[in-house]
Amino acid sequence: MTFILVPTEGEDLQINAWNWRPTLELLLAANVITEEDHARMGAHGCGQVDEVKACRIAEVVGQKLLSMNPGERILANLSVTTRRKELAVFTPNMNVDDIDNNELYSTTYEWLETFARFCRSSGGFSVM
Repeated sequence: MTFILVPTEGEDLQINAWNWRPTLELLLAANVITEEDHARMGAHGCGQVDEVKACRIAEVVGQKLLSMNPGERILANLSVTTRRKELAVFTPNMNVDDIDNNELYSTTYEWLETFARFCRSSGGFSVM
């Protein structure tokens, strides 16, 4: 599943749900978005970010990047790791308790860098 961020100014930016979900968790934990924003931005066609909030998001993401290094990623629980992402293999007999959601949903330093640049130049954006 892909989310498309449509800016007021500039080019669209696409992100998959595996990376978008922890990005939203980071923004929620930093109180830059509300629970309602979190729910809307996590649904297709429902999220709207004005220019002021987009700039604030860029600031928060930029601050997080200062505590990270290229190649690192943020897991679903917002911890940072240097471990490479492991390929998730799902089988018909797999037990749901065997799925590590913390590992499954993660976002990279490089994505956050791209997202911060996008937010700074977007003039605000919609989530599609």
